[in-house]
Amino acid sequence: MGSLRKPTVLITNDDGPLSDESPFIETFVCALQNKLGWNIKVCIPACQRSWIAKAFLVNQPVVLKELKPSANIKTEKGCWYTASGTPASCVNIALNHLFPDVDLVISGPNLGSNVANTCAVASGTLGGAIEAAIDGRKAIALSFAFFNRDISDDKVQNACSIACSIIEKLWISDAWKSSNTSVFNINIPLVTDPEPPIYITKMGTSRFGSLYTRLEDVDEFSSTNPVTGLQVNNNKVDESNLSKSQKQLRLAVDDAKDTNPGNPSVNTRTSVDGEDGATYVFSASVAIKSAAAEGTDIWAVHQKAVSITPLKPELHSLGNSGQASLWSHLGFIPLE
Repeated sequence: MGSLRKPTVLITNDDGPLSDESPFIETFVCALQNKLGWNIKVCIPACQRSWIAKAFLVNQPVVLKELKPSANIKTEKGCWYTASGTPASCVNIALNHLFPDVDLVISGPNLGSNVANTCAVASGTLGGAIEAAIDGRKAIALSFAFFNRDISDDKVQNACSIACSIIEKLWISDAWKSSNTSVFNINIPLVTDPEPPIYITKMGTSRFGSLYTRLEDVDEFSSTNPVTGLQVNNNKVDESNLSKSQKQLRLAVDDAKDTNPGNPSVNTRTSVDGEDGATYVFSASVAIKSAAAEGTDIWAVHQKAVSITPLKPELHSLGNSGQASLWSHLGFIPLE
């Protein structure tokens, strides 16, 4: 049996507060409130935390700050927070300290799709949802897939409407229990079609090539990095236009110089005679190799359809898996 009770929902993400890097959160919360009337709580990273998976920054205290959303958001004091940690730490703190009565955790909507095994183990969006599942809560990882830079309001509103419809059906039917699922990984295309096909999919298999590009000259970039968003101004980085997350590359290089003052190869130019002192920048957007096998989440997104992938991310042991003779042959003791 499902539930007609309106849930208390925790929203987190890995893109942070409303910005060019995080354009969906307020529109999505408005849709949940206006279409479903659900009780919404928010705890999100204070800055961009993509590609951080389910990490905890154990050596860094997490600082909460109350966030005031736009005037069109219906909320009360103490319902919206940013945290200086990761999506997983946002969820853990929110569920155990801020909002213990949460019924459902939605991580997202992410800017871009999260498909295939490679994204599943790297995504901060999935990381937040997995943390919720491990805590015993119903969880959804939600991503909006785009196919060009046209992220217009009508497409975003459409994606939010589709998301609300799907999430309401999952909640009312208690699909987590009936399908023995911990996390639904949902990818919705940013399109104008109000009724794209909705597929229950398998997780696709993909691989990474190199995730990093070597920089021959840190101080004189010839282009904008596709992931960090470092902007070039007359062959120099315009520091005034960088967000906190975008300055991390510069800080990493400066730290390397500060901690190795006597090493001439650690400087803003890479070593000519080998890799000592070389600098690499994250550039994964050009490194993902995906085979879009039919029935997978990759395939569905390529069709500009909705992909719903049921997941069990708790890493349940396979046990013997019928391989007792193999383990015995290797000198291991298989236990039932």
